Amino acid sequence: MARCGMIISRLTADSWLWTAMLADPATGHVCNDRPIRAARWEGAGLNLVGVYELDAEPGTLVVTTRAGMSSQGTGPWGGGHVVHRLGAHGSLAHVPMADAADELDPAGTEARLNRRLALAAGLGAEPRRVRLWEDHGLVDDTMAAWGSYWAVVVRTTARQAWLRAPTLAEMRQMGLPLTRNDTPEARAAAARIRSA
Repeated sequence: MARCGMIISRLTADSWLWTAMLADPATGHVCNDRPIRAARWEGAGLNLVGVYELDAEPGTLVVTTRAGMSSQGTGPWGGGHVVHRLGAHGSLAHVPMADAADELDPAGTEARLNRRLALAAGLGAEPRRVRLWEDHGLVDDTMAAWGSYWAVVVRTTARQAWLRAPTLAEMRQMGLPLTRNDTPEARAAAARIRSA
């Protein structure tokens, strides 16, 4: 795509503009990379606006942070990263961080999706003990539906189980799709596994 020349964008003085970078491919944390300095300031007081002249293509990902918050991490000094797509007329359209991470690192899309789905089901990489009812039906060293996703059953007793999130390799080995376990695609895959 050819450059269209300078794109003028305006931000309030309490925001800074940066180029975007993927700080952590595993978690999909997109943050500030290089600062983009305001070309000039307009207005005064609470109406002060920074005018940015960007030599970039429309569609470029940029990041805004609160002024003074320049850390690339997710802690108190860097947790306010917001990803935007630069429009042809200087507009900044919000882009969800997961989508921005997938665009910046397409190779890691499936691994990040697996991680997000597992976290949504309350699972992590380390086994987690959960209390269950008697006759729960879970079996050691198997994969089972858990919450809205899948879980690796590490160990069980009569009234508890130790569960962890499946790795991407385990999901592929089992032939399970990277989607919530209540979708028709996931139900069909689970039925195939049970009948095999």
